[in-house]
Amino acid sequence: MDDYQFEKKLGIQTIVDEPATMHLVDNHSYEPTAYSVLELLANEVEIQQQDYFVDFGSGKGRVAIYANYRWGIPVTGVEYDALYVEVANMNRYLYCKKHGEKDITFHHTLAQNYRIKQTDSIFFFFNPFSPAIFETVLKNINASYDKHPRHMKIIVYFPMFEYIELLDWSPFQFITEILMPPQLILSPNDRLLIYERQAF
Repeated sequence: MDDYQFEKKLGIQTIVDEPATMHLVDNHSYEPTAYSVLELLANEVEIQQQDYFVDFGSGKGRVAIYANYRWGIPVTGVEYDALYVEVANMNRYLYCKKHGEKDITFHHTLAQNYRIKQTDSIFFFFNPFSPAIFETVLKNINASYDKHPRHMKIIVYFPMFEYIELLDWSPFQFITEILMPPQLILSPNDRLLIYERQAF
């Protein structure tokens, strides 16, 4: 199933069909995660019904809506661009119109200002912003864990070296790299890594 077929199945429109917009220096331009990558992730990662999924740099809402569709868990998208949040909310409406009301929320805020909820447990990053912002978000995630210890996952797709370095020095443990088929590897950064922090 290609991206257009998946969009039709979900009832949403997240494919890039406009010129790249201006963005803040620390925030990278919009590029949706391919559905083939999301399918690969969904087939490999273990999800619990009590999990809450957060997509940082959620753009038009593809990953968040797919996560809800595939796993049936509550999802949150965090996005600094107001226009993309508006589009994401329209996609949420279209998805729910087709599949029924779902627990999907999009926040218009800078990632470093998002307040991690004590229920948030899975965090997804597709190279959305600079390492400096990622470092702050990672600190916020760990601070939330310290207040409310729980099993957490961090999933990074197309990570910069600095992301990996920050995770390696964090309390999170590297768990696995999901092997990607050759046709999905167009760059050395085409990697899908999973880190976890266990509840004690």
